[in-house]
Amino acid sequence: MLMFAYVAVEVKTVYQEFNKRIPGINMDNGYYQMHEYQAPAWAQHLNHIPSHIVKLTSLNTPIHRWSLPGVPDGFQVFIKRDDLTGAELSGSKVRILQFLFAEALRNNARHVVTGGCLQSNHCRAVALTCRQLGLTPHIVVARVSKKEELGAKGNALLYRLAGSHLYLSPTCSYEAFSQRLRSLAGYISDKYREPCYCIPLGGASSPGMFAFISLFQELIEQGLFDNFDDIVVSIATGCTAAGIAVGNYLTGSKLRIHAVSIALSKEELTKRIDQMLSDIGLTLGANDIMDIIDDYIGEGYGTATEGLLETITNVSANTGILLDPYYTGKGTQGLLEELKKTPLRFQGKRILFIHTGGIFGLFNGEMDRVMNLPGNHAYYINEWPEKDVPLVQ
Repeated sequence: MLMFAYVAVEVKTVYQEFNKRIPGINMDNGYYQMHEYQAPAWAQHLNHIPSHIVKLTSLNTPIHRWSLPGVPDGFQVFIKRDDLTGAELSGSKVRILQFLFAEALRNNARHVVTGGCLQSNHCRAVALTCRQLGLTPHIVVARVSKKEELGAKGNALLYRLAGSHLYLSPTCSYEAFSQRLRSLAGYISDKYREPCYCIPLGGASSPGMFAFISLFQELIEQGLFDNFDDIVVSIATGCTAAGIAVGNYLTGSKLRIHAVSIALSKEELTKRIDQMLSDIGLTLGANDIMDIIDDYIGEGYGTATEGLLETITNVSANTGILLDPYYTGKGTQGLLEELKKTPLRFQGKRILFIHTGGIFGLFNGEMDRVMNLPGNHAYYINEWPEKDVPLVQ
């Protein structure tokens, strides 16, 4: 959404700037270049197909076997590594941002507004992308009312390092928070007399859905139909899971899509996803195309139990795959528990887990609660055995 409270302003076109190349030199591998977007053939009848995409990452991300501890006999789990989409932009959010920033650049935006909770992967990715593209990030931080509560850990450290303009927002409803984002975008456009682009919470939007419709096409090209029976993904605002489920439905795939909620109830997610589906021209509902699991929310977004933190250390110690306490950790915990408790929920025995990233959430201090617990996989600490290990001369 672009806010033009002041239109009679001359701005240098960012879109043009980032499509300039030095003749004969291609050192950037196409990064930050704008391209026309072509939706998969099976999705070209949908509404609101984005026109352009700006390259922010290198795809495709790999799929490999995941020796996840605790998986019942007979099941095989594989992992789609969207945590490898980049370093500071790590995670599936960058797929959405390629579409949203293309729209922002084409409209000559100079500022970008978005928001989320203190440890939001989305806010971190938006802020850093803004600076890479020469834009100014404005971040509304939910459920924080005092500066002292911000800190400088995990994702919050990174979006603060990006020089984001932060706005503290006490607790309010989803609808009220979304209204605050839109209102702030108008305010910034007025204040700076420059166009401001507003990205909704989590990037949940029609363009965002096409990011994961395209991801489904990527999965097809990686052998999805021949090798897997079920897909499992964490779900926050609904955009990722909805895009994947739409791809599964439109291609006539027989796979089953399972979305493990990290914060919202099944009822809330169903309502939001139904609206997303309607926006792109589909008359079906969320419950027609996906299995939403809301039994692993805990106390909601931004919370983690000690059991979850111990699962994270167990997985990393046994497989080398890093999960975070808010997204992929809850998704993996839900996958493991459902395989044990309700195995018939799954279409078959070959499960593909979509790792959506979020590694920086590990660095907010939560893990301190379990790192030194006896028996924890991160507690293999020994004093130097001086008497038993002779020094080599």
